[in-house]
Amino acid sequence: MRTLRFITADVFTSVPFTGNQLAVVFGAEGLPTETLLAITREFNYAETTFVYAPDNPSHTRRVRIFTPELEVPFAGHPTIGTAHVLVASGEVPAVGNEMTLVLEENVGPVPVRVTIANGVPVHAQLTTAQLPEERVEVSDHEALAQMLSLSASDLVGGAHAPTGVSCGLPFQLIALTSVEAVERARLRPDVWETVLKGRWAAWPMVFAMAREGGAARDARLPVHVRGCDIHARVFVPGSTVPEDPATGSANACLAGYLAQRTPRDGLLTWEVAQGVEMGRPSRLHIEAHKRSGVIDAVRVGGATVLVSEGTMTVR
Repeated sequence: MRTLRFITADVFTSVPFTGNQLAVVFGAEGLPTETLLAITREFNYAETTFVYAPDNPSHTRRVRIFTPELEVPFAGHPTIGTAHVLVASGEVPAVGNEMTLVLEENVGPVPVRVTIANGVPVHAQLTTAQLPEERVEVSDHEALAQMLSLSASDLVGGAHAPTGVSCGLPFQLIALTSVEAVERARLRPDVWETVLKGRWAAWPMVFAMAREGGAARDARLPVHVRGCDIHARVFVPGSTVPEDPATGSANACLAGYLAQRTPRDGLLTWEVAQGVEMGRPSRLHIEAHKRSGVIDAVRVGGATVLVSEGTMTVR
């Protein structure tokens, strides 16, 4: 028998019991993938990470990321949360006001910049290992709208028409005309199976620019997600978590998607509110950098709070 240590955290939030839950497990060296999946299902969060010594000694740690169904090559909230947990727990000693951890993931090395105040991590920001890739797979707006229980008029067309995007994990990005449409969206799994299941970008992310709601809309939101530029939701049909409260990998795609359609160079930034409809409000800072019209970096960041720690025995 072996005793494993774990820490749980809420990611992309500064308020406990909001944001996206994560379990970080230490001491799993040598355990088969089947056991790692069983541990992940025991937590039953959107993702669980397992931390190992790095393959490259110049990197910080190797990290494997699991959903309750499978291992994934990259995901944002597990990367941000694991980096925070490593520093907050003392597994990686805090140094100065800012430090960079490099986490080896199946997508490649992922740098995470951690901001520290009074010896405590307060913010973490990852840089994606892959730059955005786009593919238009579905151009039937009526079908996509039906899948979301919306009308085709709720979807934005033209340059902002639905597009598959990946920065390591693909999502179907669907721009909507209003925050009200985002709130009204209800995924129909039966229609999703015919429209997106099996596609390269099968998981839909819906979003709308949020500024038009002004102070009246902000007053209805939890304090820590007020003033965001974008209101988003991410659906993950076919998984144990049909909607995700904070999705770093999808928001990385969103940063690339928006930057590609912004006619200027330099650093482009947005604040995104997600998880509001689920009662797990989350705030994500996303940014992309363009040089001569080409995106050369995509980053996602946010706060994390520790929730619990303990041990488990594995036979």
